[in-house]
Amino acid sequence: MLVDEAVYIEGIRHEGHDPDGTTGFSWVGILDPTADELVDYQHHFHFNDLALEDAVARQQRPKLDSFEDHDFLVTKTVSYDSNSREISIGDVCIFYSERTVVTVRHGEAMPLKTIRADLEAHPEKLKLGTTAVIHEILDRLVDQYVEVSSRICADVDDLEDVVFSASTSAPPRLLYTVKREVVEFRRAVLPLLDPITHLASGSARFIDKQQRFQFSDVRDHLLKVIDLLDSTERIVDATLQASIALVSVQQNADMRRISAWVGIAAVPTMLAGVYGMNFENMPELQTRWGYYVVVAIMASACGLLFRLFRRNKWL
Repeated sequence: MLVDEAVYIEGIRHEGHDPDGTTGFSWVGILDPTADELVDYQHHFHFNDLALEDAVARQQRPKLDSFEDHDFLVTKTVSYDSNSREISIGDVCIFYSERTVVTVRHGEAMPLKTIRADLEAHPEKLKLGTTAVIHEILDRLVDQYVEVSSRICADVDDLEDVVFSASTSAPPRLLYTVKREVVEFRRAVLPLLDPITHLASGSARFIDKQQRFQFSDVRDHLLKVIDLLDSTERIVDATLQASIALVSVQQNADMRRISAWVGIAAVPTMLAGVYGMNFENMPELQTRWGYYVVVAIMASACGLLFRLFRRNKWL
């Protein structure tokens, strides 16, 4: 589906998708297109068949491919639901050359209309051509990564507090879910490092060499996100192991408590079993105070065992 298309000459928007003369560039935005919808743009802008297949197929790793008439950049959008603790990942595929930018978006994680509107509000940026569009998209993407990674890190801190709280405990399944989302997030953003490094090197085609420092700044932010995800994953691993260990400790404590009560109950059971035997020659059965003595022995033994288990923190 076509979302928007325009030609930008000297930073000013003009309707259409084919710039006249030698100045200006066209920017076409497409959402969830079919192969047939992209074929029309392929014929007009001479897109490579392999790039077209990748743009339709989705689920591609972030990468930067160079073809005869254009370059093809694949990136990932990321959103995070703090309630379900699940990550949603979309795709933004960018065909670009010196005078053309075609963005193909899958998913709603990051609408590009706001990026276009912000750039149109600053014609001095759009004067830089397609480089400005590529940089702005990547910059917004990495800013999105920073926000999502911060929210995940905050949730991990909360889970860590829950694990070590005396009153509540976090189930290992929840921790594993967070770990899985962190791994998925890292898998989505880590491969983007090489393309951005190439764009920042000054040797990338169709990129203004004077603007390579802008891409270096984006790269620095991406590295911070990757480092944060690495440390977050390690914290989740440690918290998961701690949670399992605490569950094991609690189970051992429960077993000790059960064993202690069984040991206490064994004393009166044993005495009652002895004096419940049907023998005629049991002297204690004929004594006047025999019953009270046995009950006193039971109570004393149980009390002594209770104090002993309490002192050893079994109860």
